[in-house]
Amino acid sequence: MRQLLALLFFLLVCSSNPAAATTVRYLDLDSLVHTSALIFHGTVEEVAAKNLGSAERPRLVTDVTFTVHRVLKGANPGCEFHLRLVGGSADGHTLQIPGQPRFRKGGEVVLFLESTGVELVLNGMGQGRYRVGRDGEGRKLARRDLSGLSVVRRGRDSATIEAGALEDAVPLEDLFRRVHDLQAR
Repeated sequence: MRQLLALLFFLLVCSSNPAAATTVRYLDLDSLVHTSALIFHGTVEEVAAKNLGSAERPRLVTDVTFTVHRVLKGANPGCEFHLRLVGGSADGHTLQIPGQPRFRKGGEVVLFLESTGVELVLNGMGQGRYRVGRDGEGRKLARRDLSGLSVVRRGRDSATIEAGALEDAVPLEDLFRRVHDLQAR
């Protein structure tokens, strides 16, 4: 175990541009489903950044309000769900966290949220958001964008760190079915 930790530390220190990415453990769909307290499909209704601090000591957050269409796991939050993210732009200040997804009004998403014991947060930062779009034939597809993340993949005897990327899209109904099947295990 100490060798693995030493290797991870060495790789983090030697990475070429540590400020451009946030390093997280890679979460496949199975891990996301099993570690999430709430999973839902919804649409972004409002995005509002604000400064909870002062002009001299800003504390920037972005509040995102979603209309909930379908709950896939967890207690139904009702018609709306509110998520607070660290960062944003307000009062002439900007804080961007690599790997923290940005939301746009009208965007359709599937969110995987974990409990901190106090609140629900995105599971694995950007790993916990699938954006929903349409293909050329009008079918709904879901896709994760892991840009801004360096993901640690643990193997049997070692670990590797790689840059996060745009993952392949899957039909939205297939994602729903896979989440359901993983919960049944």
